[in-house]
Amino acid sequence: MNKIKNMKKIFITKQGGIGDVILATPILSELKKIYSDSYITFMILPNAVDVVKGLPFIDEIFVYDKGKDGFFKLWNKMRGYDIAIYLDLTYRPALIGSLARIPLRIGIEHKRGLWLTKRIKWQEYMDHTYEPYVMGDVVSEGLGITLAHNRLNQLYVAAANQNDITDLCNKMSGAGLLPGEKYVVSSPITAFYLKDWALDKWNMLYRRIYQNYGIKSVIFGNGDLSYQWDREAVIDLWGMLNLRQVGELIKNASLLVNSCSMPIHIAAAMKTSCVILYGYTDPKRWAPRQACQIVQSNLSCSPCDGYHGSTCTDPRCMKKIAVDDVYDACKKFLDA
Repeated sequence: MNKIKNMKKIFITKQGGIGDVILATPILSELKKIYSDSYITFMILPNAVDVVKGLPFIDEIFVYDKGKDGFFKLWNKMRGYDIAIYLDLTYRPALIGSLARIPLRIGIEHKRGLWLTKRIKWQEYMDHTYEPYVMGDVVSEGLGITLAHNRLNQLYVAAANQNDITDLCNKMSGAGLLPGEKYVVSSPITAFYLKDWALDKWNMLYRRIYQNYGIKSVIFGNGDLSYQWDREAVIDLWGMLNLRQVGELIKNASLLVNSCSMPIHIAAAMKTSCVILYGYTDPKRWAPRQACQIVQSNLSCSPCDGYHGSTCTDPRCMKKIAVDDVYDACKKFLDA
């Protein structure tokens, strides 16, 4: 234990989606409190830099894209570290960490146990437990410490700078949302089609919220989206915002309504109430721990995403969610 306490350089990896990176932030925050004199390097993909850049408990962000960056770059970076903690399931960092002779290498086995010094087995409970708790348990077992679950509920994202805020305000005003006016925020398309709800249903929901509360819905996101939204009810900022501006937009919203994806984790970090539509993903594993209403169709086959992934190609669980059910969940926050 004393040996671990004296270690200084910690290399932590979390390659994956932006939401996955946000869910890892309380782990890093708690480690910095325990090892206050440590130097923590956080390895992520390029997509997530803006959500963590500037967080005070991260000493260095190392961006690694295996499609562009070679073996040598990562090996050269990992040399000299005392601890490697793999919060993802990727193979290459575990192999290279071994070749870089990092003394303590911790992670879920997942076909890479040979390259770990502390191998953690995936257990069934992990499929149905809040993701930061799962990562916390992996780190706790690997380091011989205790990361209490109740300390892992607060997520973190980097704040927008003043230029971002000014630009966002100009875009919102230009789209017809007055300064100080209440709004609901939503990203109607996720990165994975099994999580998506029909655009017609989203439009009906936005229209009903506007008719009954006079509150417009601001939509954001990236990718291909061609749809004629209700002009009175919807402020369309699709494709116009960077990640820091998305955080600012969600922070000041009255409510986030979304399928299970990155925006719900930003909402948790910003303490913004949210209504979340769940289908093949499990809210026990992915939903924020507070200020959250869950809507799901409760089919016998869902949730179906686990350690081995889902084989579903027809998201009936999302198709069965009714506009009335989502609207009723929104009312609980909008009436408060």
